[in-house]
Amino acid sequence: MTIKELLVINHTHTDFGYTDYADTLFRHQRDIIDDALDLVDHEQGRDPDSQFKWTCEVSAITADWFRHASDAQKDRFRDLYGKGLVGVGAMPVHWTPLISPANAIRSLKHLHLLKQEGVEAKIAMQCDVNGLGWFWSDILLDLGVEGFLLEPNPHRGMRFNDMMRIFNWKTPSGRELFTVHGWHYSVGVNTFFFGDDDMERTQSTIDRVLGELDKRGQYPFDKAILPVTNPAAPDNGFATRGISDFIERWNAEGRTPRLRMATVEQAMSEVRDSVAKSGVTLDSHAGDWSDFWVDGVASTAYETMLARSAERLLPVIDLLAGFAEKGDTTLLDKAAEEIQYYDEHTWGAFCSVHRPDSPFTRIQLSWKTARAHNGFALAQETVRKEAQKRVREVVDGNVEGDFRLRRIDRHGDKGPTSRGLPMPVSEQSYYVMNPSSVARSVYWPVLHDHAGSSPQTILDAYVSEKYLTGMQVRDGDLPSETHVIAVDLPPFGEAVVKPVPVRPAGGISSGATWIENDRYRLEIDPRDGSLKSLFDKQASRECVSGEYPLGQVLYETLQKPGAGRFATFGGDYDWSHMETVVWPEKTEFSRRSADKVVVDAVRQNSMGIEIGLTLAWSHGDTMTVTYRLPHQGQGIEMDTMIHKLPVTTPESLYVCFGAPGGSPQIRLDVGDRIIDPATQQVPLSCEAWIGIQGFAALGTDAGALVVASPDAPLVQPFGIQTENAGSGRKGNDPSLAFWVLNNHWDTNFALTQSGGIPARFRLLPQATLDIKEARSFAETTGTAPVIVRAYNSQTREAAPLLRVDGNDEVITRIRKAWDGDGIVVTLVNQSDRSTDLALELPGHDFAQVQLVDPMEQVVSDQDLKREGSAVRLTMAAGGTTYLRFAR
Repeated sequence: MTIKELLVINHTHTDFGYTDYADTLFRHQRDIIDDALDLVDHEQGRDPDSQFKWTCEVSAITADWFRHASDAQKDRFRDLYGKGLVGVGAMPVHWTPLISPANAIRSLKHLHLLKQEGVEAKIAMQCDVNGLGWFWSDILLDLGVEGFLLEPNPHRGMRFNDMMRIFNWKTPSGRELFTVHGWHYSVGVNTFFFGDDDMERTQSTIDRVLGELDKRGQYPFDKAILPVTNPAAPDNGFATRGISDFIERWNAEGRTPRLRMATVEQAMSEVRDSVAKSGVTLDSHAGDWSDFWVDGVASTAYETMLARSAERLLPVIDLLAGFAEKGDTTLLDKAAEEIQYYDEHTWGAFCSVHRPDSPFTRIQLSWKTARAHNGFALAQETVRKEAQKRVREVVDGNVEGDFRLRRIDRHGDKGPTSRGLPMPVSEQSYYVMNPSSVARSVYWPVLHDHAGSSPQTILDAYVSEKYLTGMQVRDGDLPSETHVIAVDLPPFGEAVVKPVPVRPAGGISSGATWIENDRYRLEIDPRDGSLKSLFDKQASRECVSGEYPLGQVLYETLQKPGAGRFATFGGDYDWSHMETVVWPEKTEFSRRSADKVVVDAVRQNSMGIEIGLTLAWSHGDTMTVTYRLPHQGQGIEMDTMIHKLPVTTPESLYVCFGAPGGSPQIRLDVGDRIIDPATQQVPLSCEAWIGIQGFAALGTDAGALVVASPDAPLVQPFGIQTENAGSGRKGNDPSLAFWVLNNHWDTNFALTQSGGIPARFRLLPQATLDIKEARSFAETTGTAPVIVRAYNSQTREAAPLLRVDGNDEVITRIRKAWDGDGIVVTLVNQSDRSTDLALELPGHDFAQVQLVDPMEQVVSDQDLKREGSAVRLTMAAGGTTYLRFAR
């Protein structure tokens, strides 16, 4: 056998739920670490090869232990860590691709705490899930992480025989992260039978599995990592007692390969040395490591919509808090953490499907969905509070929320001009901020003045269908029909404006099934509710293909529903032979468009002209769709609302966007990076469905279409791919299929979904594929401006809080420094060339500007070059830079 030594790492797999109630598991995991420390202490007298060692898998749990541990226990941990008997993983939790780059950085506060406790994690681990977002690779290297270990699950994921490979993961900035794609975390007990104390059975399995590796020639190194979890509880289980005895006896009998206990840091170091000794040049793979398991986020589609909406608000709050004199990120931290635990990979209980109404299942699913609910509510509350603080520093009048306008006499407090409130709409003033790094033209409805009534913790401008489908809470809260808020703002710009009369687009006209303005003519196909025509007048181009429908909604079930979920995932598996855990080669699905389509009357309001339709399926589901041609701004708006019945058989729903022409190419926003899924994925990634952050774009030889998707993150490129086992995309259709919801998973996740589930899509036809325009379109349509009523304040011209000159392909984010001293600016160069930048903060004085890492640790003692009030720097192609402006 090529492998001469197996490096045994013992850890538990961390699920927030699944095996037990989630809140309970935080306490349980603390007990696990305490117990592991006891076992490490107890076994210190053994031979070094069999001496017990423990690895703490994720930093969120390790940090939680430090927050609750006694000083004596902390000292004990640090002592054993220093001796190399305890290891620590750097990844905060096991992520789905839902996590945004901005929130990923906020999750590093767990690592920040560990560093303060004297623990520096050098290896990142992801378990269960089958990949990691590409943007993480640069973050990890910037943190000093030396290697990445993936222990994926073949169930609903990567095939066992595709595991065990080592390569360098090439980051967007061109650096390389040493990466071990290992076996599933439970392989030590489920396949190699550690803990059964049956040497012959273990020997037989090792000979079989390593022999197959040798036949395939995919692992030419003499050392490999063997993860071992508790045989009784691979997930959330205690340290494995008896493993040291097993290793000592195995080695004493002269069995091969030799076994050695190690922490994850030691194991990765030994494997790296083995690679160097072999003389083999590792492959280098650049691209996103798209995860098979991400389809589960569509099993709680409503909460995913809430979580994505809240996640987009986090950088907005950071911006506001950073520039407000008394900005506070306490609530922001809570909101971010709630969303992080929603973005984490665990959904519900192990019995969610076969015992959906058990308290064990319902409580866990409720905990998970509550993370989205709480995160959304906290984000709404925090953005209002921080916006009010900023506005009070800018305007000269009173601010929304400052008045007690519901006095018993029904008369409001008087403003400086002695004018009663509420004021006539034309005399109101509004503070407006553009929270994004691209310029935007704000065109927003003038919302009803709530006059201090509920909801008191949400900005009035956000209690609006313009902000989010379903946000309007009162029938009487209709926006003004005569005035709108309209202002052009630079990146990170702010202004104080008064409403202006509605500015309808030119060329407005309509018929029973069509609407148009001076830019587009849109016609509904009454047969299936898709678009029969979308004509771009400016480009003189038809955007609808006769073969690949645009806006078609498809409902999917199994052709033989009685086959159940195992028809999709291959039935009962033999986990003692993990190579049997594979998907069926073909699953037969039945897909159909709506059985009935009703086109509604055309409507016109202050935002645009719109046409609605209602789709109905024979099993009882309905869906309302509204197409809107906005009076101002780019593109076409598509708002959908699924009215869902609780169906227990496997089902899915797609919204498909096809385009005319051939030679399709697709670009996907996977978080600070725009990838070509045909060429920029790590080999053996999931090619069938990919989690996106902002948009998907489809280009052909006849034009292009950008689809910004604020609510639904799953897209299947080149047509529906659900039959496929992820890797190995089939077909080359010029189509994007958004997977809005599903419930076909066969273990955890919700069994059914019901009620109203909204999803918005924003469509931008292009003559040719323009990625910079696509990113700008997605950012400005996905993240709302900050709008606060300022009553009788004087107007102020638009001015930027931060000016970045040099390259419009650089993404910029601003946050308040974690210690409260100044701000941190994140710059992401999405271009393939180095770029010179000049940064300026008009009206703000900072004593020092330093390069820092993602955890705000200084990486250079020298200040950056300054010319007057501007700071100059050069960014590497694809690189990310963090600047701290300290007062």
